[in-house]
Amino acid sequence: MRLNSLILICALFIAWSAALPSAAQDAPISVDGGKITGAPGRDPRITIFRGIPYAAPPVGPLRWRPPQPVIAWNGTKAAREFGPACIGRNFGAFGSMSEDCLYLNVWTPNANPGARLPVLVWIHGGGFQGGSGYHPSYEGEQFARQGVVVVTFNYRVGLFGFLAHPDLTKESAAHASGNYGLLDQVAAIQWVRRNIAQFGGDPEKVTIAGESAGSYSVSALTASPMVRGLFRAAIAESGAYLGPKPDAMRSLAKAETMGLEFGKSLGAGGISDLRAISSDALMQAVEKMPDFFAFQPCVDGFFLKEPVYQTYAKRQQARVPILIGSNTDEGAFLLPPRRASAADLQAQINKAYGAKAGLVRAAYPMTTADEVVRAELDLGADDGFNYPMWKWATMHGRDGFTVYYYLFGRVLPSLPGQTYKGIAREKIGAFHGDEVPYVFGDLKLVTGALDGAPRTGRWETVDFKLSDTMLGYWANFVKTGDPNGGDLPRWPRYGSGSPLMRFFNGVEVRPDDRISRMRMLDAAFTPNPP
Repeated sequence: MRLNSLILICALFIAWSAALPSAAQDAPISVDGGKITGAPGRDPRITIFRGIPYAAPPVGPLRWRPPQPVIAWNGTKAAREFGPACIGRNFGAFGSMSEDCLYLNVWTPNANPGARLPVLVWIHGGGFQGGSGYHPSYEGEQFARQGVVVVTFNYRVGLFGFLAHPDLTKESAAHASGNYGLLDQVAAIQWVRRNIAQFGGDPEKVTIAGESAGSYSVSALTASPMVRGLFRAAIAESGAYLGPKPDAMRSLAKAETMGLEFGKSLGAGGISDLRAISSDALMQAVEKMPDFFAFQPCVDGFFLKEPVYQTYAKRQQARVPILIGSNTDEGAFLLPPRRASAADLQAQINKAYGAKAGLVRAAYPMTTADEVVRAELDLGADDGFNYPMWKWATMHGRDGFTVYYYLFGRVLPSLPGQTYKGIAREKIGAFHGDEVPYVFGDLKLVTGALDGAPRTGRWETVDFKLSDTMLGYWANFVKTGDPNGGDLPRWPRYGSGSPLMRFFNGVEVRPDDRISRMRMLDAAFTPNPP
């Protein structure tokens, strides 16, 4: 009897094992360039493929050229190590940096071409100056456990990703230069279209997503005709080219002028001379530049025919569902070490808004010392993050396109007396990037914030509960274009002035208490708001 019971248990175990997704297998997968194998994740039912080339190395004569097709390899490549990050500013990058950096990573729960699972393509942040497709805050295993195939990738940043130059424009068949990092993103999304079925993904169910520069990228991708039809939904966290300011994105001419000046500073006679200079020497020159964001996307006439805002104003953006939002005190990491006075802040407003300065000043009270600190935090967050996201939600939703809008404000407990740039920590809300590990369910892997702010407190039960909720919403959205499902609290679609979803110590649908500031900025930026 005992032997029969043992046999029955073994048979049931074998049947149960066979019913599990078949991701963790050693069978090679064919992709552009050749065959690859992956490795089991922490959960052995998840397979991770790391460091898959999606374009040729952009080195030598391919420096500052659009991404070229993958170079084929012989045999089977073991995709077990993350590729090096693209050379740029070192924001605590994990691993090495190299010009040979166009690699992507895939997490899958079922590498069966017939699985046809939804796909999340994540675009990393870093101000277009650094970052990489790997960071503990956005490991894709928890999404994969939700039945989503996750893709992250590197793209060229800074000087190597966004140098525009008249010589480059002249040698381009499209008569454009400067947006090589964005063209890398296009190449990665096209790679997903061609190859993701081999990992169990459905090329018709792709959602693009990103945070910070990745979020700005998503806004640009929704406006660019180059990727129209290659994704069915978009997620953007904290950043967009949706401000109507004239200088929101440089023109090609201005970007070319900056490229010429950079070349002259190194004694380069033309682009061939710049290509001959080592990457180390080029980065040493970049580090000496006074403008940290000297090299960034521009309106090149190829990837973008016009500023993103204009495309939205004409209602010609991709008509896909979007899930977007920002954090309460996004701009804290941009503040200088020394606190500004009320007079300093008013002078900044006068310079930035000119004739509309009085209108803006009224939205930021500065009578008391606490009000001055709060005004400095709000001004830093609103101009670069909160207002563009609100404008995006408003412009996309005005014609009935689907928008889910959120505000993240969970703050980890701090030690008594802890300060950040001279401000008591308890007076500062959620920092830039704080929401990312919650979204990916990666709190246990993260010991610090993306912006480098100290985290002396420990994750609490409320953090893990909030993370489970946010991961559930985001996974549902990737699956269906709607975050709602299961036993999650109802998240309503956003319309002009309607409530948004707040992720603080819990989840709550509430009116946006920043709305008066957003409307004030809109009146200051836009002569006739659409």
